[in-house]
Amino acid sequence: MLALGGAFVVGYRASADSRATAPVAAPRVVDEVRSALSARYYRTVPSSVLRLGSVHEIISALGDPYTTYLGPASYQLVRNETASKYDGIGATLLPSPQGYVVVSLRPGPARSAGIAVGDTIVRIGNTPASALSASRAMARIMGAPGTRIHLVLKRGRKTLDVDVERGVIRAPAVRARLISFAGRRWGEVHVSVFGIGTSVLLRRELRLLQSQGASGLVLDLREDPGGLLSQAVNVASLFIDHGVIVSLQGAHHPHQVLRAIPGVATSLPLVVLVDRYTASAAEIVAAALHDHHRATIVGERTYGKALVQAVDLLDNGAALELSIAHYSTPSGADLAGVGLAPQILVRDNPATPQDEALAVALHVLARPTS
Repeated sequence: MLALGGAFVVGYRASADSRATAPVAAPRVVDEVRSALSARYYRTVPSSVLRLGSVHEIISALGDPYTTYLGPASYQLVRNETASKYDGIGATLLPSPQGYVVVSLRPGPARSAGIAVGDTIVRIGNTPASALSASRAMARIMGAPGTRIHLVLKRGRKTLDVDVERGVIRAPAVRARLISFAGRRWGEVHVSVFGIGTSVLLRRELRLLQSQGASGLVLDLREDPGGLLSQAVNVASLFIDHGVIVSLQGAHHPHQVLRAIPGVATSLPLVVLVDRYTASAAEIVAAALHDHHRATIVGERTYGKALVQAVDLLDNGAALELSIAHYSTPSGADLAGVGLAPQILVRDNPATPQDEALAVALHVLARPTS
């Protein structure tokens, strides 16, 4: 797997539909794709698009990097994208105009090959990255440990060619620690992806930090590209005991309001750290905590992805990943393309060893209340 889980299928909801996987003729697959888009796509698809002759033409005409056809082999590669261990290069990517920008790195092949956060992958093998949907790009970069992939990167004005040998990447969804600051203890919890079980892990860490005497918490969602919609609701519910978490709406999706689930894990003071790579499910959580006045948002304006995907299995063993709904925050805000603005703007300086944003978050927690 390429990403730290969910970078491409952010806000992902797996379809409950289950179908046979016997091979079928290509025209049958085209008809399935047409039918799914007509019935479930978040916007009305023009008939001129549905009449196009191939799956590739139809999906390309949508102009949606999050809707894609995955062949059987590619689908098997990406189906476990929210796992804590996967085969890949250890880089998390999000779409950009030129291709896919690297938003975070785990210890592993990508970092060892010299790839850096902020690099943009413009070519994957012999294919321009901008010509590939998000999941197709991910499927091309993923692969068995020991195999290699050639990537062309843009770093400012420089063009770099790198060969990366894939490996096994370990990517825990939740990491926590206790920090001493201003004479008290504070808990910092970093959530790297909203994968299966993330909320369970987070609840465990929150309880541990409280038992260790934490006076407040920093929830670090920087470089978190999202993940499962259900986990976004579950994570927000650890801090909010009632009210709306997110609302969904689509051309074929009835208006749906998802509310907090009873069972708050902590009422400690809270700061949420975000950056320009905080996306989708992570944005849902940050916006809900902001709108319910549960947390102070510190950092940079977030990425601005407001679509929810589903995955439909097709009769030939392939899958259609399609955008089925648009989401809005509890206050009714649309984050698409604009993101969530922090209440306190701070940017880290990569040239310094200090984490400037974390320092500001701790100051917010430690300041006396009036």
